[in-house]
Amino acid sequence: MPSNRPLWLRAVLKLERAIGEPVESAVRSDVYFDLISVTTRVRRKAGGVAEGASRRCLHLVNLPAGSDIRKLRQQLARMERRLDQLSDEVSEPDEPRPRSGVR
Repeated sequence: MPSNRPLWLRAVLKLERAIGEPVESAVRSDVYFDLISVTTRVRRKAGGVAEGASRRCLHLVNLPAGSDIRKLRQQLARMERRLDQLSDEVSEPDEPRPRSGVR
């Protein structure tokens, strides 16, 4: 069967194996996993530094930062949940309330 393959396909498969085998062995190595771990940590740290700097700059000109907006959205969501809870309590009271007035 391999002799029936076209020349271009044999060349592509040979090139793929020449490149693929070293890449596969590198990706399975401990060095690769250590490198990925360090890279992830550095990216996270750099993102935090950049976010902190942009937050300070925005606050200097009295503008809200992304973290401020996120906190407001969370607070608004809590208020909406509480309003829903209160409206449920008002629409379906557990016990009838005593009427105020003269007996």
